[in-house]
Amino acid sequence: MKKVIYLLFALPLFLASCHDDNKLPDVSLDVTMSGQTNITDKGVVVVPQGTKLVIESISIAESSVLKKDVALGGATYFWDYALLGTNIVQPFGIELDTSSAPIGNHLLQIEVPVLAVGYSPATAYIAYKVSIVEPEDTPENPDEPSTPETITVTPQLKAN
Repeated sequence: MKKVIYLLFALPLFLASCHDDNKLPDVSLDVTMSGQTNITDKGVVVVPQGTKLVIESISIAESSVLKKDVALGGATYFWDYALLGTNIVQPFGIELDTSSAPIGNHLLQIEVPVLAVGYSPATAYIAYKVSIVEPEDTPENPDEPSTPETITVTPQLKAN
């Protein structure tokens, strides 16, 4: 009988409800990349095979919170669903060598933890369709580095 009474005392622990206060910050991110020859109006990043696609930085573009009260916790990169690596040092960049990537469409995914004062910890999910095309025969000026292009994205946020 004592066992039943002890179980009745423990019952409220199992019935405790989880209140959903996952309040997520409204954040847009700037992703600066170079190495691409074009970014189409549908957001497809076009890269000649053998060219390095460089994500130079990921930063906060706009936020519903003051910029001093929100931070990014690094970036984890995936290429065609395979883990490339994680960079926890600002500006969270990575260099992708496309020389062994087959010509065609690929998927570049980026996961970025977003930490904001007064909000639940969240993860921003960014995905780019990358089209690897035939390498260019003669570059216009091989000594001139490609101009980095900044893309502002509003990622999908999920609570951690």
